[in-house]
Amino acid sequence: MPGTPPTDAGRFAIEALRSYWLLFGLVGGAFILGAAVAICVPALSSLPPNEVLGLVLLLVGIAQIVQSGMMQRTVLFAWCLALGGVAAVGGVLVYIEPFPGIAIKTLTMALVFALHGATQIAFAVKIRRLGGWYWFAVAGGFAVLAGGVLTMTLPYGHSFTPATVGGLSLGFTGLAYITVAKVARRT
Repeated sequence: MPGTPPTDAGRFAIEALRSYWLLFGLVGGAFILGAAVAICVPALSSLPPNEVLGLVLLLVGIAQIVQSGMMQRTVLFAWCLALGGVAAVGGVLVYIEPFPGIAIKTLTMALVFALHGATQIAFAVKIRRLGGWYWFAVAGGFAVLAGGVLTMTLPYGHSFTPATVGGLSLGFTGLAYITVAKVARRT
């Protein structure tokens, strides 16, 4: 409720965001760069889109894990670690393709994005007292939607691939990070 004070955990999360706003902005930039790579590289080269998406997920996941390591004594440590862990493990699974068949590979990607989206929505609820929190909810919703789109039998071509869908989701996540970092800096 708008008039009620935040819980201790919520207040501590907002304070951590205020303290680490630059780090959140940098991670957001990494997501946007990763989104650009995931969308553009497969469309402009002969590199397999799934491998590109897997590497991008792994790298942004590592960036989030490093971010969590810098925030060990804050209430956001577990959230950042969970977000990074989902992305990194998902990236490895997408890249190495441990399951045969395109259907299983696509379902793996869809599951990774759905889990990442659910974690982002939970994070948005955690920081809901901070202006701009809804950007994480929107990014999480878009990631869940991306997971749904990936499970549909779409006609994927060379310029529209699962990496395009994943890249768009990563771009929204980067925008959420940067927006919340800017709001946290001003408050």
